[in-house]
Amino acid sequence: MARRLWPTSKRWQRIAAASSAVVILAAAVIILGWDRQPSLQSMGIRPHSIDLMAVEEGEQWQPPAAGGDGFVDVADNGSFTLKIDPRTSQITVLDKQSGYLWRSNPSKEQLGKETVQGALLANLESPYILEYVSGSQPRRLVKNSIDSKIEISYTLMGDKGIQANYTYPELHLSFVIQYVLTEHGLEARIPSEGIVESGDNKVFAINLLPFFGGVSKAEEPGYLFVPDGPGGLIYYDRKRPANINSYEFPIYGTDMASLKVSNENRGRREEIGYPVFGLKRGEHAFAAIVKDGQFSASIKAALPGQVSSYHTASANFSYREEYGRRVSGVTDQLVITIQKERTQHDRSVEYRLLSGEAADYVGMAHSYREYLEENGMLGSPLPQTDNVPIQLSFLGGGTKPKFGGSDYEPATTFEQAEQIVEELMQQGVTNMRLSYQGWQNSGRYDTDDRFPVVSELGGNEGAKRFIHSMHEKGFTVYFEDYAAWRNSKASSFDIKSDGIRSIDSTVLQFKQGGIRPYIEFIVNPIKIVQAQKEVIDQLKELGVDGIHYIDGPGDELFSDHNEDAPLTRKETAYYYEALLDYTRKELGGVGVYKGFSYSLQHVDFVQSLPYDWSYDMIIDEMVPFYPIVVHGMIEYTAAPANERNVYDKELLRAIEYGAIPFFGLTYEENRVLKDTDYVFIFSSEYDIWKDRIIEEYEKFNQLASVYHQRILDHEKLAEGVYATTYEDGTTVQVDYNRNQFEVTKGGAK
Repeated sequence: MARRLWPTSKRWQRIAAASSAVVILAAAVIILGWDRQPSLQSMGIRPHSIDLMAVEEGEQWQPPAAGGDGFVDVADNGSFTLKIDPRTSQITVLDKQSGYLWRSNPSKEQLGKETVQGALLANLESPYILEYVSGSQPRRLVKNSIDSKIEISYTLMGDKGIQANYTYPELHLSFVIQYVLTEHGLEARIPSEGIVESGDNKVFAINLLPFFGGVSKAEEPGYLFVPDGPGGLIYYDRKRPANINSYEFPIYGTDMASLKVSNENRGRREEIGYPVFGLKRGEHAFAAIVKDGQFSASIKAALPGQVSSYHTASANFSYREEYGRRVSGVTDQLVITIQKERTQHDRSVEYRLLSGEAADYVGMAHSYREYLEENGMLGSPLPQTDNVPIQLSFLGGGTKPKFGGSDYEPATTFEQAEQIVEELMQQGVTNMRLSYQGWQNSGRYDTDDRFPVVSELGGNEGAKRFIHSMHEKGFTVYFEDYAAWRNSKASSFDIKSDGIRSIDSTVLQFKQGGIRPYIEFIVNPIKIVQAQKEVIDQLKELGVDGIHYIDGPGDELFSDHNEDAPLTRKETAYYYEALLDYTRKELGGVGVYKGFSYSLQHVDFVQSLPYDWSYDMIIDEMVPFYPIVVHGMIEYTAAPANERNVYDKELLRAIEYGAIPFFGLTYEENRVLKDTDYVFIFSSEYDIWKDRIIEEYEKFNQLASVYHQRILDHEKLAEGVYATTYEDGTTVQVDYNRNQFEVTKGGAK
């Protein structure tokens, strides 16, 4: 797989891979015997286990007489009151401090004004929308709680909440939804153990509370929040084209094993990196956190006229995948097929209810950050610093094909990298984070043949001297590595036995072009974890301070449908987290690309945290939700400065979003990379960029005092003018119209 040194666009990575002339015939491929690989137990990694929610089995609740609105009190925790309509199972939650009443569905008065009819109107009255399939038929059918043949009963969950039990006798389908009051609002759950499929009908998906808090047209000021890139807002009062698409995308991106991804559409959008959505209406809002089931959920947002006359945001939980299965090996004809087995995981969404000054995207971000901190999912605060660190990623070199083999073209030897560092120190750049890529013995093409470190750079001894020298200067050195994709022609992993399998049981593979085509595949994460032990051991001997994983942990997630040892996306995340923890334990540090939220508690820095959006027409404005969540806890960069498309604009955005500066560098001219596996690096020569490095370091260094602080507020002051405020009152005002920024420390210049 072709990965760029400083990746910013996965689509470009693939295009570069396809156009690169790099194909190297390995002189000898040593197939690893997995029986000789270290066991997970020897690495202190336990097998993944599943703990499922309990289903309430108590006495059936007999509701007392309902009030005039049809609702009955079922729970009160002092801060919130939960009510339910026994007829429809709709709920309301009263925020007792603000006095605001949240509804799962529009009120009777609102429904009376509805123009939709039939199934759409029935859906509006239901707290869920159930999709199911019947027998071998792939057509998805829909049910809701208003169905005339449904049986609904209730079980109280102590004084915390209530469980609604739904049964469709004719379909031989049943499931339960639990509503529990929390310190912050409401949690809605669908226990896996509560789903019963006793006939041919199978659950395909459940859209949970699809209309919770929904806003009719522009009756109140506000917006929907969706986790697109750093964060996206969908305003209620904006005019849009009539044929605009709704927003519905999977958390952590599409599972490539589902066969819904092709070479053409890979990396075309910013994948959702955190399981949060929200809604603001006037002085009230909620931040909804998808907890259980986030690895098989999509975030949905719709405008009036798309599925109802309301602005809505919700989570849609998938239980089975739909895919195209080949009829035979001699035809490309596909038959739409539904996955047989249901994903056995609980599903839940926590709604954190907000009011007043907290009722906006900043308050939503703070609420999610608090959730992460409460659950130990965000690590420890960053230390104070007098100088902002700058991330410098050195490209050692690349390989180019020649008759009968390949040549390695060095671009930055260890001595040259040290020369760059010393020159920058003389210019006042005193705090650097250093990383190295292209150090492997066979270059990046055969990433399994890593050691000894390539001799053209200085070999193992040169690496040791460089690292020791950097340590004496007070700098850390990470080596960059790969933990997912491999080239089938040059990897010691076997594509058939080690590659993950798609939902149709075939090995997931993508053909790449070039002078000599090759196939890339993803290695089973358990086997990657086992193989990395030797890599980590050898890097430890060199004195390396950590590994920055370019792929796999932090930015990719997939299932493996190998019949002998299947893995869900949740299990893949678990083993990737284990790899990050093991790497950090052995070397001292670890970093990832993009920084999907499941990885945050396990890493020290994130390279290229999402800071751009997917440019969907439904989204009106981009906001720094994710940077607000992580700033002061995890060090992160935006894209490398030498690969910016609009230099000044992207520089200002990195400053506005609280990133640290980042450059990808070579000592030699870029022409040495021609025809190598880094042909897509257009501009990285240090002599060209050194003045910019020094200039940017001085600019970012104005933010050194807030490096460890939380972002307290962010607001739009005018068109193209934004202000980011930190804990001590320091404000960073960015003006995109004038290409300038100003830092006001503690409220005074």
